[in-house]
Amino acid sequence: MSDLRIINIEKQYPQTQQKSEPAFSLQPVRLTIKQGEFFSLLGPSGCGKTTLLKLVAGLLPADNGEIWVGDDNLTAVAPEDRRFAMVFQQSLLFPHMTVEDNVAFGLKMQKISKKQRLADAHGMLEHVGLGGYGSRFPDELSGGQQQRVALARALVANPRVLLMDEPFSALDPSLREEMRELLSRIQKEFRVTVLFVTHDREEAFYLSDRIGVMSEGTLLQVGKAKKLYEQPVSAKVALFLGLKNIIKGTVADGRFSSSDQNFEFLVEDTIQTGPCLLILRPEALQPVTKAAALHPDSIQVSGVIQQMRFNHGFYSVKVKVGSNKLDCSIASQQAEEMVPGQKIDLLVKLKDIWLIVE
Repeated sequence: MSDLRIINIEKQYPQTQQKSEPAFSLQPVRLTIKQGEFFSLLGPSGCGKTTLLKLVAGLLPADNGEIWVGDDNLTAVAPEDRRFAMVFQQSLLFPHMTVEDNVAFGLKMQKISKKQRLADAHGMLEHVGLGGYGSRFPDELSGGQQQRVALARALVANPRVLLMDEPFSALDPSLREEMRELLSRIQKEFRVTVLFVTHDREEAFYLSDRIGVMSEGTLLQVGKAKKLYEQPVSAKVALFLGLKNIIKGTVADGRFSSSDQNFEFLVEDTIQTGPCLLILRPEALQPVTKAAALHPDSIQVSGVIQQMRFNHGFYSVKVKVGSNKLDCSIASQQAEEMVPGQKIDLLVKLKDIWLIVE
C-alpha cells in the first residue's frame, strides 16, 4: 500500500523582531494517512496545519523527520518530483491559457503527447462539471468554476497525494457546499489520497475519513469525526469542536462532583482520582418529560432558561445551572412551549457523559 507516512517531522521558525512574540515551532508529528483516505488537518489560523502541508509537499525544508510514500523516502526529493498535486485557496490558473491548456499543463511537463493530454483534460473537465468550457479563459469563469479547473488540473496527472490548503474559503457559502459535494464525489470515484487543510469544522466533518486537530504547532488528536466530537482528549479539542459545556470538578471515591455540587454521579473504576472536566454535548441535554423520566442510567439537573435562538430546525437554548451556563439543542416542537426565565429540568444519560482527566 502507498500510504503517506509522516515520521516525526518538525519545523522551527526563527524569533521575530518583536521579541514579545515567541518563535513558532511545529512539534514532531507522526502520522500515517492510508492510501485512498481523505484526511483533514483542522485547527485555527496559525496552528501549524499549513506548515505541515508545505513540509509534506516539499515546499519547506524540515528540521527533522521524514516523509515516505510506500517504500519511497521523499524527504530530500524536490517538490516537482514527488508526484503530489496541490490546490490552494486561490486557483492560480495561467490567465493567458485556455481552460483546457491549464488543465493539461502538468501533462505537458511530463512530455505527454498533445493529443493524449488534451483528451485527458477534456475527460477531467467533464468529471468536474465543466464539459464544453475548455476553450474559455480563466477570467471568463466564476470563482467556483476556477476552483473546479484547479481541481481538474490537480487530478488529471494522477497524483500520489492531493494536497489542499483551504481551497474553498474564498467562496460564498452556497458555492462552498457545492464544491464540497463535488470533491467528496470525485475523491471517492478516483480513490485519491487527500491531505486537506481547513479551519472549518463543518467542512472537515463532511469530507473526512479521519481528522487531525491541531493547536499551537501540536497535533492534539486524530480520529473519525464522531469519535473526536464525542470523546475529545482535552478541553482545547472540545472547545475547537464547538463543545462549550465544560464543567470543572473532581473525581474521588468513585464519584464525580462538580465544583458547584450540581453534578454528582458514579464513575467507572478506570477514571483516576483527581481534578476532572465534565463534557456535556448540547444535544445530550434534553428537557425532562413524561416520556423521558429519570432512570438509573441518567442524571437530572434543574436550571433557568436564559436565552433561546432558532437554528436550522431546532433551538439553541442557554440554561443556567448553578454557576454554569449550558448550551442545549432542543427540538422545535419542545421549545415552542418554553420562554426565557422559565425553570427547566434537564436530563442527560450517563452514556452521553464524557470525562477528561486534567
